[in-house]
Amino acid sequence: MPVDAAGTIDIEGKTRAVGVNPDLLSSMERGIPLGRAGTPAEAAGAVYLLCLPESDYVSAQTLVCGGGFNM
Repeated sequence: MPVDAAGTIDIEGKTRAVGVNPDLLSSMERGIPLGRAGTPAEAAGAVYLLCLPESDYVSAQTLVCGGGFNM
């Protein structure tokens, strides 16, 4: 389903907003110690880390890729 320039999508004849509310996103970014949200490439780097042979013995771990953000 294509998203239009206004950030909406049509589902069964009803228009729905998609994406993250900009005010919410800005608020969340202020809570990240690095001061910004991560990029898809940075998230992919965490996945790549676990694909390396050096991570063969890693098991049952949760890897937080959050720029220092900790819940």
